[in-house]
Amino acid sequence: MVNRHDHLSEAERLERQAEIADSAHARAALLRMAQASRGTAALVGMFEACHEDTGTNLHL
Repeated sequence: MVNRHDHLSEAERLERQAEIADSAHARAALLRMAQASRGTAALVGMFEACHEDTGTNLHL
């Protein structure tokens, strides 16, 4: 199962790729993807915290 750390690592990888992208269009797309990964990491973190606090598994 993918966890919060995996999404943050993916966001960092995408940001590094954006730094060396050939065009502004590619750079913008990579940064949007990184932002989505960070948002997903935040949601996964909330689900993990809920599980730790209540013992309840939340499934999408």
